[in-house]
Amino acid sequence: MTDSGPEQVLLIERDGPVATVTLNRPHRRNAVTQRLLDELGRFFASCRRDRECKAIVLRGSGDHFCVGLDLVGAHGDDPILEDLLLGDWDIADILRDMRSCPQPVITLANGSVAGAGLIFALASDIIIASEDAFFTTSFINLGLSGTELGVAWRLQRTIGISLAREIAFTSARLPAERALTAGLVSQVVPADQLLAEGHSMAKRIAQYSLDALRLTKRNLDLALQSPMVEISYELEERAQLRRAASGALDEALTKFNAHKSGK
Repeated sequence: MTDSGPEQVLLIERDGPVATVTLNRPHRRNAVTQRLLDELGRFFASCRRDRECKAIVLRGSGDHFCVGLDLVGAHGDDPILEDLLLGDWDIADILRDMRSCPQPVITLANGSVAGAGLIFALASDIIIASEDAFFTTSFINLGLSGTELGVAWRLQRTIGISLAREIAFTSARLPAERALTAGLVSQVVPADQLLAEGHSMAKRIAQYSLDALRLTKRNLDLALQSPMVEISYELEERAQLRRAASGALDEALTKFNAHKSGK
């Protein structure tokens, strides 16, 4: 469905090194349109060269994170349907940029996290859920395959084979507390504390060097794809040597020793 009207479908706020990105279509439960995809794509592409931003908070306006693609009223010539038939290139590009940008991405999951909403959440680094959040694939409800754009790869690695396949085959809802037990989210908080907790975590992350964050994010992703632990040994050692050679280790030790001695 194509957006009509001048409203801002994506809000971007900066608080020092933290960027808060808000899907801003609360009247449609933040369902994704081509316009929203275009703006998300521009934002995450820009993050790759942004040296000031160190952490990203991704959230939805209103009571839901995102219910998926907005297909209500969509017709055959709608750009979002055309991209779906071509292989969801726009969303795939956004996911690649989310993973290749150096900033850790924190998704704040509230209400429905479905379809494209689940795809974006799984592509983030950390998910914090409100007590009312639930996660579902929803693709099979549309007559499509039960997985899309990496959901099969990420969901099975995150919550295990049996539960991931139950959700994919049945479009069952995974409530927040069960998502916490399964390891999909790092914590569950009351809805009115979700944004504050997300900003608090982002600020804790943002105290560190962007280079250290980038190397950490890259090594975590590569470790998921590495067939042998020895590959991770090598990649992680290279990252440590790079940081040590930059003088970061000496600086950290100096601060630690000064603090310990009470100076």
